[in-house]
Amino acid sequence: MRATIFIISLFLTTTVFAQYTVTLDAFVLDAETKESIPYVNIQCVGKDIKGVTNNDGQFTIKFDEEYVNNHNNFEFAVAGYETLTIEMSKLSAYLSANDKIYLSPKKQKLQHTISGVVYNEDKQSVQNAVVRKKNTFTEVQTNVDGTFTIPAEIGDVLEVNFIGMNPYKVVVATDKPLAITLTSSGELLNAVELEGEKRKKNKRYVDTGFGKIDIDNYGIGSVVTSEQIGLRRVYITDVLRGRIAGLQVSAREGNSGPRFGMVQSISLPVGVQPTQTEQPVLKIRGQRALVFYDGAPFYGNINDINVNTVDNIVIVRGLSRTVLYGGRPAVLITSKNRFIKRDADGNIINPALVTGNDYKESVPVISQKDTADYMTALKTATTYEEALAIYTVQSRKAKHQTVPYYIDVSEYFMKWNKEKSIAIMATIEKIAGNNPKALKVLAYKLEAVDEFEKAKHIYQKIATLLPNASQSYRDLAMIYTKAGNYQESLDLYVKMLTNSFENIDFSGLDKPMLNEIQQLLRKHRVQLNYKDIPSNLLTGTFKHDVRIVVEWNQVDTEFELQFVNPRNKFHTWEHSVAANKESMIAEVKNGYYMKEFIIDDVNNTGEWIINVKTLQTEKAFNPTYLKYTVYKNYGAPNEERAVKVVKLYKQQQKVTLDKIQYQSVTVAQSR
Repeated sequence: MRATIFIISLFLTTTVFAQYTVTLDAFVLDAETKESIPYVNIQCVGKDIKGVTNNDGQFTIKFDEEYVNNHNNFEFAVAGYETLTIEMSKLSAYLSANDKIYLSPKKQKLQHTISGVVYNEDKQSVQNAVVRKKNTFTEVQTNVDGTFTIPAEIGDVLEVNFIGMNPYKVVVATDKPLAITLTSSGELLNAVELEGEKRKKNKRYVDTGFGKIDIDNYGIGSVVTSEQIGLRRVYITDVLRGRIAGLQVSAREGNSGPRFGMVQSISLPVGVQPTQTEQPVLKIRGQRALVFYDGAPFYGNINDINVNTVDNIVIVRGLSRTVLYGGRPAVLITSKNRFIKRDADGNIINPALVTGNDYKESVPVISQKDTADYMTALKTATTYEEALAIYTVQSRKAKHQTVPYYIDVSEYFMKWNKEKSIAIMATIEKIAGNNPKALKVLAYKLEAVDEFEKAKHIYQKIATLLPNASQSYRDLAMIYTKAGNYQESLDLYVKMLTNSFENIDFSGLDKPMLNEIQQLLRKHRVQLNYKDIPSNLLTGTFKHDVRIVVEWNQVDTEFELQFVNPRNKFHTWEHSVAANKESMIAEVKNGYYMKEFIIDDVNNTGEWIINVKTLQTEKAFNPTYLKYTVYKNYGAPNEERAVKVVKLYKQQQKVTLDKIQYQSVTVAQSR
């Protein structure tokens, strides 16, 4: 429909055609419980018009009226509910009087369940412990208060696992709630202590302007480190306010809006007078403080210093120390680059790669061959029909009801028929529909073959199974971008970066999420409503030469990655309790399963080698897989992406996962 507007001016009549925008804004609720339903996918059938409900069950879809007629159908679909299909004419009439749409839950067979609580030795509840019915895909994670409910019968064996604790097994004898106490692993603690003896704490220094001093010489209440600053702080005054006793900050520094990191701010040269008329004033116990940046007096606006470049901030206020500054208190800001060593040519010397890190190994490339008996049988087929007949017989056997079987067979059938390959892969959802570990592998593989809508469905299901895991929401935001739900992706990233989910800590995912939201804004800005996004995320010169993202489907999986640069120097990142106990406990507690690596190194152009090795053994029933994604020119118009999903559990010996021919864009442009 078009509106015709007549504008009469003197003797001239002009007809203007106005194009209306239709907005659908409503909530989707359970028809029985009247509770909101998150992750409902709304699609205008046959049109690129779609949306997803948020955690409150709300959705907003906008489109030009000429794109949809009254006979077009809108579809509302989500796991566990009957799909609703309704014509636009009926939907429009309904929403004009009501903003709630109801979906009917699918009728499911009632299952017998067992409930309980998991405690540690101090009788504290354990969150995110895994409770599994032995030899099945049935598993759940404990809630914030340590409680769980799992489908099980009398006589079933439940296995309970949590990082740093001894595995626990219990036979279900009655319907009464279980009280399970996990004990600390003495063997593990010993391993951590022995490992700790080998590791030396890195020294940290502050530049006082009169030489460097070990930061340990200052009291805890006078020091703020980069780890404490984190990525949510935009301004130095944000960092200091409330942390330093007796410190007062003037309130008129123009600091407002949501807290995002990765600010593209500047550092004024030392000695340059400020151009702003209003600057924050720092006072300690009523006395104005001096500011030193890397040992020199700083006269600019302290909020022009990029917080991401700061290694530490020290407040000097004691009489014995302030004598160096004329008796006045001082704020000493030391950058991360202040004490970096450089060679004769000015190149940074990486202390992690200086001695004892020469790469002299001969490591085989990861094998794509599979010697499983079912694969040997399939490879005898000379036609698609023969292969299909072999698969039909195999898939009826109980021993083949495993994740590796359906992943391997799906990969095999890709050469014959992609549609059949995807269907075989989807069997994992049928046999392990409530197992997040198995579903993650399925989602990884669907992503790898660019089946983003199907992957979105799986990630949404995982989010309903793991609602307290931060990774669940990051994965949703990521797949929304790939599936074309750009606004839903942006809204979700903003909620995560502003900690708007109750009882969920996203700080462990700050860095990758900030990169991803910036990439989203660079590539799809015209399709987004970004009025509440800080300007630094919109205008910064964001780009990475190479971005590597590694994800795994079991949070406490132990493995190592080795990075070898073109100079044959290596660095090993170990994901194990012995090497990174605190980090792994944080991952389990907050539910995230990924690590990001950036290569932006003008001094190391050439071939980079990435090796991988598992540090544990597993049964080939529902084992650990690793998703490896490498982006080249990340954030640029010519960005490239490649995905590998590998059997981490098979890599008992170190193998080469990838070789990257790296050339810094800076170097390339200078030639």
